[in-house]
Amino acid sequence: MRPLPLLQALALAAVPLASLAAQGREQPESPSGRRIVPCVGQLIEQIVIYAEAPSVATLRRVPVVAKIAQTMHVTTQPDVIERFLLFRTGERCSELRRAESERILRAQPFISDADVFMVANENGTVDAEVRTSDEASIVLGGNVRARTPNLSSFLVGNANLFGQGVYASGGWRTGDGFRDIYSGRLIDNQFLGQSLVAGIEGERGAVGGRWRMQAGRPFFTDLQRVAWRARVGASSGLMQLRSPDGMRPSVAINQRYFDVGGVARVGVPGRLGLIGLSLTGDDEEPGNRLVAAESGMVRDLGPVPRLYTPHQIARLNLLLGVRDIRFERRTGLDALTATQDVPLGVQLGMQLGRSSPALGAKEEDVFLAGDMYIGLSHSPHTTTRLQLQGEGRRVSGEAAWDGVLTTGRLTHQVTITPSQLDMFVVEWAGGYQQRTPFQLLLGVPEGGVRGYENADLPGGQRLVARLEHRYTYGSFLRVSDIGFAGFVDAGRQWAGDVPFGVTTPVKSSIGFSLMAAVPRHSARMWRADFAVPLNKGAKSGFTLRFTNVDRTAFVFRDARDVAKGRELTMPSSIFAWP
Repeated sequence: MRPLPLLQALALAAVPLASLAAQGREQPESPSGRRIVPCVGQLIEQIVIYAEAPSVATLRRVPVVAKIAQTMHVTTQPDVIERFLLFRTGERCSELRRAESERILRAQPFISDADVFMVANENGTVDAEVRTSDEASIVLGGNVRARTPNLSSFLVGNANLFGQGVYASGGWRTGDGFRDIYSGRLIDNQFLGQSLVAGIEGERGAVGGRWRMQAGRPFFTDLQRVAWRARVGASSGLMQLRSPDGMRPSVAINQRYFDVGGVARVGVPGRLGLIGLSLTGDDEEPGNRLVAAESGMVRDLGPVPRLYTPHQIARLNLLLGVRDIRFERRTGLDALTATQDVPLGVQLGMQLGRSSPALGAKEEDVFLAGDMYIGLSHSPHTTTRLQLQGEGRRVSGEAAWDGVLTTGRLTHQVTITPSQLDMFVVEWAGGYQQRTPFQLLLGVPEGGVRGYENADLPGGQRLVARLEHRYTYGSFLRVSDIGFAGFVDAGRQWAGDVPFGVTTPVKSSIGFSLMAAVPRHSARMWRADFAVPLNKGAKSGFTLRFTNVDRTAFVFRDARDVAKGRELTMPSSIFAWP
């Protein structure tokens, strides 16, 4: 079956059958209760920060739990919040800077919601009142299983350390016969008290390990003049492959990479262009033997079905971007009850690079990557978003391209009532002539058909469609918001040129989900998806999967199998307009 008929068949199911009900937004009130006025150039006399920690406030009825939460959570410090604002005391009030400040605050991973109000003073000046609500800062996770050791992993940390916008976590996993795995991550979202993001992370793996350091200034707002990034890292270990016969051999892969670059704004806010340069390097050493890693032993199984060759690349890249975007504030769209800023309009980005021995490369090639975003909204009740990305490489003097990876996501959402939403999603991923071991999986979390997570169905290209009806119940014990959903998934894969690739017929599943936002109005949504596969090959009668992610970001998250095939030095964070 070709992709087009599958799209046409599933699109018919996306036509909403219910009429739209009127939906309004309550008029906001300033924290002090003073009269809110529009920005028309008044002088800003003072800035007052009202930082709240709902994860603590909602637990005051349970003193013991509240005390634990207060110990673990420190409300974001006022000076951290103020440094994200695009205006200062003594400046003239600008509606654009007020709205952009509000949006930048909501985009921070440790803040769930933010409002910026201008309130009138008797002398004709205004005060800026900034109200923020924190996300829950506790980072805690783990896995318990029936066999020994019963505790197989744990994760502990804080996503807003000392209220300074710093993420810190550490984790452990059992190596199941190999050495235990230890990992750590530290990210400062306001490095040196500036609009800079810096981080370091590392992991000692069961075999090999990885580390990465990076720093940069993402493109937070159209009012910004420049954005830049510098990053360096390395990884080594084994990548697991799946075979239709149930075998799961691994292949060794070693990678080292770096990139440094920046872009500058050309044009006016709202309709602008970006132009910049970057220097990138990528050294890949894939293995060509299949191995079985089990019980502390690595056993050779023979050659990889497809030969992989080492690459050492160093490129100078031209970065280009154009944008005609406005943001519309929506509630309960990608998250359960959180407020998010939905980008509407068009955005295009491109990277054109060429490697050279003068830069340290051992081969010359041309690299081309591009991305496109289109956001449409014909009414306050409907939102349609399309995101396409593609990348590929061609060795100088050759006609064929390799390392080609294409992805796309079409999302159409209809808000039927404030508590009910229909969502239709079509997602595509395709890899061709990958330079390192690569497979797409039909049931990969966050990208595949739910219910087929245990299936051994690898391929080179994947097309999946999802239809979901969501009902938001509302507050639960004043601690969280909860919701429910029913869904239908359908998709298939094509063998392509990946190891052990198979072409499948359409596979489908049905299921239901329990969703929660903790604290209330959090952008991070907990989901428990119970899925029942409707076709053979799933290797299980049902699956139950738990996730906790923020889906309100501008750019959708790659599924884990797609991310493994992505060029490591793509400048996505430079163009990460929140």
